[in-house]
Amino acid sequence: MTLLVADIGGTRARFAVYEQGRALHFREFATAEFDGVKAATVVTRVLEAWAVTNVAAICFAVAGPVIDGKASMTNTDLSFDEREISNELDVPVLVINDLVALGHAFNLDDSSVLKPIGESGAIRSNETRAIACAGTGLGMAILPSLKNGRSVVPSEGGHVRIATVDAYERELVDAAEQELGLKTVTWEHFLSGPGLVNLYRAVAALWGTKPDLLGPKEISALGSSVSDPVCHRTLETFCGFFGTACGSLALTAHALGGIYVGGTVVAAVAPMLDESRFRRRFVNVGIQADILQSVPTVLFNQDSLGVQGAANYATVALSSDGQTGPGFRP
Repeated sequence: MTLLVADIGGTRARFAVYEQGRALHFREFATAEFDGVKAATVVTRVLEAWAVTNVAAICFAVAGPVIDGKASMTNTDLSFDEREISNELDVPVLVINDLVALGHAFNLDDSSVLKPIGESGAIRSNETRAIACAGTGLGMAILPSLKNGRSVVPSEGGHVRIATVDAYERELVDAAEQELGLKTVTWEHFLSGPGLVNLYRAVAALWGTKPDLLGPKEISALGSSVSDPVCHRTLETFCGFFGTACGSLALTAHALGGIYVGGTVVAAVAPMLDESRFRRRFVNVGIQADILQSVPTVLFNQDSLGVQGAANYATVALSSDGQTGPGFRP
């Protein structure tokens, strides 16, 4: 079966054509190229770029909640409806959350994409695990233990109210509320690409300095090199908040098998994770600290994982349903 699969985030959209589990084509676009475009038109454009004239099914993995086969992205004017797209293209269509796709990639094989953070040991894939991915947004998902099958449970934990541990962090939240005009600051407001900018501006406000017009990449570069003290403090604070968020996720999901962490923002601050407060804060979330000492935290960084996971999911889902479809010709 020939599949078109896509991993569409707030910034980048990756597409691939899979045949018998092997990627024949792979291409990345800026998601903004498809702003306001119908999903069926996106499919036509991508397949025409490869001169591919026939696929048996399509699977979109998208950043955002998927309810009843429908999803609307928050960072761009792009929406997906399984039934609508399928009717337009006359081919089976699946729409899943992008972190669910990542989880299915890890369920198949995660041996070559992981780097332990601190002295936390290896992932235990027979136990429940979880994912936290900070990019344009903050995505989370839960991978139940092996005895519960190889399923993946989506989560919107990135939109939970942020948890602070001291007066400094409470002041940062207060500063962000005033800066952004928000009543509630969530994890994503600090733990994402735009969130890193929010956090930088909040740190600058507490330090009494005027923030420069910096983007996430500039903040990460200046902070990692310690050439800008406000940026460096921002990254340290990011690592602390991220450790708390991941520790809370591990306890909430009972993810004793480990936490996978990744995304473009995490990759940018990766040099600081081992020596930062990330692991200390991951463990120190309350009376269950002893349990979290043995829970591994590992960094993943492979751009094609999302499309691989989408292909894995679609292959199993469509095979079990007996759907092969008539094929789509643009």
